[in-house]
Amino acid sequence: MTKPFSIIPATFTAFHADGAVDLDRIPVQLSALLRDGADGAFVCGTTGEGAALTSMERMRVAEKWVEHAAEGFQVIVHVGHASAHEARTLAEHAARIGAHAIAAVAPYFLKPRNAKEVVDAIALIAAGAPKLPFYYYHVPAVTGIAVPAAQVVREARARIPNFRGIKFTDGDLNDFGQAIDACGDALDVFYGRDDFLLPALSLGVRKAVGMTYNFTTPLVRRLVDAFDASDLATARAAQAPIRTLIAASLPYGIVNALKAASAAVGVDCGAVRAPLTSLSADEAREFLARTGIVDALAAVQPMRKAA
Repeated sequence: MTKPFSIIPATFTAFHADGAVDLDRIPVQLSALLRDGADGAFVCGTTGEGAALTSMERMRVAEKWVEHAAEGFQVIVHVGHASAHEARTLAEHAARIGAHAIAAVAPYFLKPRNAKEVVDAIALIAAGAPKLPFYYYHVPAVTGIAVPAAQVVREARARIPNFRGIKFTDGDLNDFGQAIDACGDALDVFYGRDDFLLPALSLGVRKAVGMTYNFTTPLVRRLVDAFDASDLATARAAQAPIRTLIAASLPYGIVNALKAASAAVGVDCGAVRAPLTSLSADEAREFLARTGIVDALAAVQPMRKAA
């Protein structure tokens, strides 16, 4: 029997016009995710501009998601930080507020050089919330930490009691396949490249955390259902607009472009924070027109007015 597929959107952090965090947007975001059939939220990660938030802001964002989450809706709090000790404080807070799990990148300024050094750092973080599942967040394009994920998994399994798997956000499917093998059936593997989801499915992945899933979850459900039914033509057709969306966002910086798209087809979460730059109205219209995402979503669900 095919395992259910879990979709966890990596959520945006909403901001007011003055740059302050807009906590009141979170219930609106949550309502939209539940309506679309998402299984949880990955908060304060790359998409959520976590590195641009203060630790107090990150705590408040996490608190609001946990407070409003429906039963069974998984809130995974990203606690990674340039300081492993600050990340541990965020982990302790996530445990106190009742988060479902935590995840963390390794410290990314003074970088670990090998799997042992990665696990030295993330073990310190995970120990801050020993009763919560801990996931290592592998995203080398952002952190610059290119230690193979499979090596980290093997080291972490031996040394971190609450290690429960990995969020793998990279296009190296060879390393990804080895990480899946290293995790086996006992650990979770979340795939984080929305544009490569179809090939990842062929490697056996059944969980995904992604940027576009803030508003593309119905399209992803069609992709996965078609793959499970061996209807590769439909699966490829569902993957194509997501791949186009990611590719079109790259010249802008990805997060800022996808946040602009969300304002048009999902929930308006406002501007982005420096060093990112928000798209102008003209740029947003041009970007959306090139992606075709509006038509792609209209084909799988009735169009709705952006919240």
